[in-house]
Amino acid sequence: MTDFNWNDLRAFLAVARTGRLTAAAARLGADHTTVARRIAALEAALGARLFDRSPQGYALTAHGERLMPSAEQVESLTLRAAGQVGAADQTLTG
Repeated sequence: MTDFNWNDLRAFLAVARTGRLTAAAARLGADHTTVARRIAALEAALGARLFDRSPQGYALTAHGERLMPSAEQVESLTLRAAGQVGAADQTLTG
């Protein structure tokens, strides 16, 4: 796998959870074309199609289903790390 990017994984999770590029983009505070590019980049990096695209939205493929638990673990670890470091600078001093 080359050029793996956490932001691509964030886009994957947002699309997987909402089923739509526009809803995922709103959740991420990004443009839907950016989210589409991130999904394409992640699929290229992994060498696998992660979503079936249809007029009804995006649905996970078998590859996407397999990626979901790992992506959620990465998200959880990232949020925990950010919380630990962010909380360290908020101690009271006097």
